Amino acid sequence: MDDHRVGALVKEWRRKRDLSVRELAKQISISHGQLSRLEAGHRRLRRELAEILDRELETSGHFVDAVSRLPVNGDDPAGNAHGRAAAVVAQVPPVEELVDRVALLETITREATSPTSPGTSSPMTLVLTGPGGIGKTAVAATAAAQLRQRFDGVLWADMRGWDTNTGPRIPATVLRSWCALTTQTPVTELPSDLDELVGLWRSSLLDKRYIIGVDNARSDQISALIPASPGSVVLITSRDRVPDVPGRVRWVSVPPLNIDDATALIAARAHQPHHRVAGLAARGAGLPLALRALGDYIAAHDADEEMIAEMSADTVPPDAVRGAARASYEHLTDEQARAWRLCAYLPDVTPESAAAITGLDTPQVRELLNAVADVSLLTKHGREWKYHELHRAFALEESHRVDSRAVRDNAAERTLGYMLHGWANAGVMLAPDRAAGPPLEPPPAGVRPPHFDSYEAALAWSESRWEYLPAAVRTAIDKGWNRLAWQLVASAFSYIILVKSYDQAYRLTQQVLEVTERSDSVEGHAWMLNILGYIDTERHHLDDAVEHLEQALQLRRRRGDLRDIGWAAQGLGRAQLLRGDSPDTVTATLTEAIDALDSIGGTSASASARSLRGTLNLAARDLDTAAADLTRAVEQLPVGGDPLLHCYAYTRLAETRLHQHELADAAELAQHAADYAHEHTAQFSEVDALDILGQTRKAQHHPDDAAQAWRRALQIADNIGDPEADRIQDQLDSLDLAD
Repeated sequence: MDDHRVGALVKEWRRKRDLSVRELAKQISISHGQLSRLEAGHRRLRRELAEILDRELETSGHFVDAVSRLPVNGDDPAGNAHGRAAAVVAQVPPVEELVDRVALLETITREATSPTSPGTSSPMTLVLTGPGGIGKTAVAATAAAQLRQRFDGVLWADMRGWDTNTGPRIPATVLRSWCALTTQTPVTELPSDLDELVGLWRSSLLDKRYIIGVDNARSDQISALIPASPGSVVLITSRDRVPDVPGRVRWVSVPPLNIDDATALIAARAHQPHHRVAGLAARGAGLPLALRALGDYIAAHDADEEMIAEMSADTVPPDAVRGAARASYEHLTDEQARAWRLCAYLPDVTPESAAAITGLDTPQVRELLNAVADVSLLTKHGREWKYHELHRAFALEESHRVDSRAVRDNAAERTLGYMLHGWANAGVMLAPDRAAGPPLEPPPAGVRPPHFDSYEAALAWSESRWEYLPAAVRTAIDKGWNRLAWQLVASAFSYIILVKSYDQAYRLTQQVLEVTERSDSVEGHAWMLNILGYIDTERHHLDDAVEHLEQALQLRRRRGDLRDIGWAAQGLGRAQLLRGDSPDTVTATLTEAIDALDSIGGTSASASARSLRGTLNLAARDLDTAAADLTRAVEQLPVGGDPLLHCYAYTRLAETRLHQHELADAAELAQHAADYAHEHTAQFSEVDALDILGQTRKAQHHPDDAAQAWRRALQIADNIGDPEADRIQDQLDSLDLAD
């Protein structure tokens, strides 16, 4: 049993009871459009509705029985559950039965399953080209669905190459998502560098056979996504006539539908005989998108022959999709139309974001957008509504035509306020000890930004919104809202630190830095310099890091905000230490950070600065001063704070106690650091702690315990490429020789 057979069963019983679509829909309390999609197999019958149908149509339980035999999500039609591959295969977009396209599918199948020549290292890549709305995605997705049982899995990404609202997707974002699936690695542990991601991606698929869908791509988005997997197949859809694609490539042009096939497509969607809709075929210009929209409009409105004839007699607009969309748009109320136009500015349309941009309450905006979805100008997906690319473009055109500049500016300001406070709330959950974001004004009246009750929810929200942040910042800059522009970047700082999306963050921060410099915004300029300095430090561009952080600290001294002074000085001291600046210089900087932060109650930055100053004193063998700093740093560590800082402070204190010959304390501290690092998958920190533990056990004359600690450290160091592996091996060899 499948959705199409269930739909046919509904239609059969409706006709047995001599009911029209509209009559039965009213009887079971759904729209006639929903019932039409149910009968066509495009909507799943739920058990609750099945019970209503059984009661109203007096079927003696036929529909409840049918629902019980439908496959559940992730199962095959026979009811056999898939394993991990099923989650990957779920990335194939929903497909519908194509009209014609038989030759195209045969070509794709033949090329995708052809034998691979010996020595080939690249996959077979098929590039489907043609104008927007021609059906490239539908053909590619249908081919992937038909072929998926022959492959290990299917991965799919809409690259949004021509999306003028949110901009194209960044290949690194897609690779991070795909690598998380293929390597079973949390996204926060994946490399940020594109070259490293590409290497991980290609090695993870080297001996596997995957279908890779790269949808709506521009030339410059493609090459990084091609795996080094000769058994795989890459399906690319692009409007670029000759996209830059490496390896074995076959170009497939997707043509418009001819009149007969166009008529058949409208008839299938409208549930009408061919002769009744034949006059509409020319209006779609052979574009399946326009033809489907025409058919859906007829089905949704249960159009009679007179209405179809009137539609056929209308003048064909230059853009068939715009014409089809307008036909539905004109049936919206003023409130529905306004909500649809304004929500087109949003990267994601949820009840909360839609309420923010429209200024309406959540139940009201949900009702309006559900009504828009009923006429096929939006698609409902769970709690979100989705625009088709061309429908969004039409909505934006209409907004510029209908809505005043003041209305559009107000909508943009409310949307950016929603995003800004969403980023700020996510940052608090992602790094509660850091409290690194700038102070913000309350959100605009009526705007309810998202709040998060878990680290995972905050991370998921941030990951899905990160790629939209540049567009939001550009909007703020274009509107002259410079403070809002830098606050958006600064509020995302905790996510930048966590996920290490340094390339995009650096470019975006440089762009905003120029704006803050021109507008003489001291606070914003200092924030952008601080972020650049942090990223420079992480990249080991230490001269640049020191220069940026010195400038940030000077500006923050002018403003006198002790928290900001402390954070900037802590970052500068760390960069100076890594660069090898004189101990006096580094100590002075770290002391400034500690004094500033201690004066406002201390934070994780104070613990970090004390840990670094303690390390300097440890290196100088000023052990009592080192112990005092490191003991205070351990006391200042916040619960649930940065695990790397936690492990570092405990390990350095253990090392200090070792040199002070307080071996019991040293062993206890090092063991705690090793256990904490293991619990938080901080492997470099675990090696560091186990090394000190081994040295302590040796000093305690427990060679077996020392060997156990060093062997574990060496095993981890070898796995992660830690350069300390050779030194640890030498220690272990020395221990074995001595004992």
